[in-house]
Amino acid sequence: MNWRKHKFSQASVEKFRGIEDFVQLSSTPISKAIIAELIILLAILAYGLVLLHQDKEAFLFWIREDGLVEWLTFVVLIVMCAFSFIISFAFIRSGWEGGAKRVWLFLGFLFLFGAMEEISWGQRILGIQSPEWFLMHNRQGETNIHNLVIYGVNLNKLVFGRVLGIIVAIYMLAIPMLYRFNKRYKDLNNRWGIPIPQNYQILLFVIINIILQYHLGLTKKVSELRELSNCFFFLLILRHPYNREIFPWKGLSRWRGGDPFMGYKERK
Repeated sequence: MNWRKHKFSQASVEKFRGIEDFVQLSSTPISKAIIAELIILLAILAYGLVLLHQDKEAFLFWIREDGLVEWLTFVVLIVMCAFSFIISFAFIRSGWEGGAKRVWLFLGFLFLFGAMEEISWGQRILGIQSPEWFLMHNRQGETNIHNLVIYGVNLNKLVFGRVLGIIVAIYMLAIPMLYRFNKRYKDLNNRWGIPIPQNYQILLFVIINIILQYHLGLTKKVSELRELSNCFFFLLILRHPYNREIFPWKGLSRWRGGDPFMGYKERK
């Protein structure tokens, strides 16, 4: 009987902690660097939307291919790629027995793919002509996958739009709740080293996407701002996850400046 009470008490404590964490914006302090980066992102988004309302032609020139927004998105993806490979290396050096090193290695290659797709694998930079097959099946005549149209199916809308949108929604909204209230899932998640979004990241992500979705009615090119914004928030999640205490930073003894998370205190 006492054991049952003790078990019930433990479950109640875990549930209370989950609720307490769920209403906090961040489990650990948000660094000044991240606050500054958020301000820069919001300034870019605000400038773009104001420009769209004042002068649509100027906005379309500003948001053009190979413009500032596209290159910023590329840079963010490359940083995410490098960061993921570093984390994978840290898990390998620490002797982690779970699948975290493979997860982060996969993320590194995934972000590298996204970065190269963003600039059509350097085609325009190098002045390379697209192969005939891409000229026939790519909406923009470029050497990339996300603009392909196969048998009348627009891969950008289907795979990189709807399917990816569903996956992102599950990750940003459902997974954080599961992590906080389901211990079995939490243990599985931590074994695989999957970063969990902080509440402030989820909140800003949702608000900004709602605002940008509203402006898509003015021009579809607003989606370029959404790409930049979403990539930036995923970079924030990698750098400042809710479950940062699971990452083996001691395995990176040669990291210049110490903790890549910039000294965030672990959640107690």
